Order: sequence, then structure tokens, then C-alpha cells
Amino acid sequence: MLDFQQKKQLSILVKIAVVDEDFAEQEKDVIRKISEKYGATEEELQEIFDSPDYSEGLAPMSVVDKMDFMMDCMLVVLADEMVTSSEEYFARQMASKLGFDQGVVAFLVSHKDSSRDEMREQMLPFMTN
Repeated sequence: MLDFQQKKQLSILVKIAVVDEDFAEQEKDVIRKISEKYGATEEELQEIFDSPDYSEGLAPMSVVDKMDFMMDCMLVVLADEMVTSSEEYFARQMASKLGFDQGVVAFLVSHKDSSRDEMREQMLPFMTN
């Protein structure tokens, strides 16, 4: 069962995936894997796919949670191996909302094959608040 924050985060991931007007199967697969990590049921995920909550407000998050969510956003952006200008713009806006310098987006793209633990430490210099 998803809590409010998890539903919001999955909705934002869907928004990232559809911002280029193409909800690719690879993007859906990445969101499915992330939703499993959150403990979502298939029904909950389908509801989000069918009608995501597009308001972008998030509850306060720890630094690690912000880093993990930013990495999740980038997993969706990179899922279909094409980064459109609209996806990059959305990712940069999300980075700012999470308290990162927008340069974290290019950094994450260039380090997409690194482990999460490695990335967390390397993301710290991109934190702005």
C-alpha cells in the first residue's frame, strides 16, 4: 500500500515519462520496478498510470531520499535511451525543487552506470540547500 509521498513520487515519474508525449514501454518497466521497491500493488500502479496526480508538491525529504528520488527520475529519463529537451527540462526543474544544482542532471546522465552508493557521495556537491 502506497503512502501519500510514494504516490506523488510515482506520479511525478509518470509525468517525466509522458512529458515528451511518448510513454515508452521501457519507461513503464522502470516505473514498475521503482513501484515494487515502494510496495505498490499492480492496481495502485495502474491507477497512477491511468490518472497520475500532476501536482508536484512533495513532503519534506531527507537528503538521501532526495538523492534516491533524483536518481529514480533519471532512470525514467534514460529508460528509452533518448533524452528529449522536454525530459531534460523537467529533470532540471525537479532537481531544483529537490535542492540540487541543475548540473546534477548532466552529472547523472554521464554516470548512469555507477552504483547508487557511489552516486550519493558524488551528488553531495550538487546540493544547494
